[in-house]
Amino acid sequence: MFGHTLTEQDPFHQAYEKWAAAVSERTGGKLQIEVYANSQLGVEEDVLEQMKQGTNVGWQTDAARLGNYVNEFSVLLAPYFLENLDEVKKLLDSPTIAGWEKQLEEQHNIKVISFAYVQGYRNIFSNKKGTSPDELKGMQIRTAGAPIWVGGVNSLGCTAVSLAYGEIYNGIQTKVVDGCELPYIAANSLKIQEVAKYVLETQHFYQNNFMVCSADWYNELPEEYQKILIEECDKAGLEVSEQMERDTGAAKQAMLDAGLECVPYEEMDIAAFKAASEKAYQDLNLMDARNAIFKELGRES
Repeated sequence: MFGHTLTEQDPFHQAYEKWAAAVSERTGGKLQIEVYANSQLGVEEDVLEQMKQGTNVGWQTDAARLGNYVNEFSVLLAPYFLENLDEVKKLLDSPTIAGWEKQLEEQHNIKVISFAYVQGYRNIFSNKKGTSPDELKGMQIRTAGAPIWVGGVNSLGCTAVSLAYGEIYNGIQTKVVDGCELPYIAANSLKIQEVAKYVLETQHFYQNNFMVCSADWYNELPEEYQKILIEECDKAGLEVSEQMERDTGAAKQAMLDAGLECVPYEEMDIAAFKAASEKAYQDLNLMDARNAIFKELGRES
């Protein structure tokens, strides 16, 4: 039983259905994945607890959540860390991440199936303009509540405010917050252009997601089925990630057509944002994790 918080119309849900069909076909119907949208399996904390107890459940989560168990995972959601889908593809075979996954499995009984599901760059949607950390100072921006989200948004000069996802629109409309940070597709789906005047293309997070299940359950599968489960999950993930990358332009254009004003990436002081983001890595003890992954990617620390 595999669950997530998204709707049945979400591209990720459709990818999970494709994954389930491919696994069933390749195993002759002997391994079945039932996909449950809209948190039908319960809240994430409860599902992860069931997973740790060995129950046959899986879940879509993110690096921030896994960072609560193995801190190093948080680096995958740190500001200006991942740059593009090619880097995610390279990291599917990362020895460093494989070590974190082993620790997660041995200490918490959680198995990573895939992290090939990418939502893309997150930008700031706001009723205030700014192009540098100094100009964004004091701007209250909604983000998720985990430390890496909060630390990353704060490092941009903003003040991070934790609000439930379903409260974003009303939060901006009622001026509880000045804006939010989201990928274009999610922002367009929430109709943020109705309550925010500007998009500031900071591209501060490049967000990928993790598919996880019980390690006990996974380890009871025949080795051939384990391989099929992972291969087909990665395949469906990369396909939907590439689709979402293509669809981002249409979502952005729809928002601009509705009156949203764009401050493009080229006009943002990205060098200043990247320099300021160092604080998030230092505060969460992620410098060694960052340097290890950058070395594997051939990037400078």
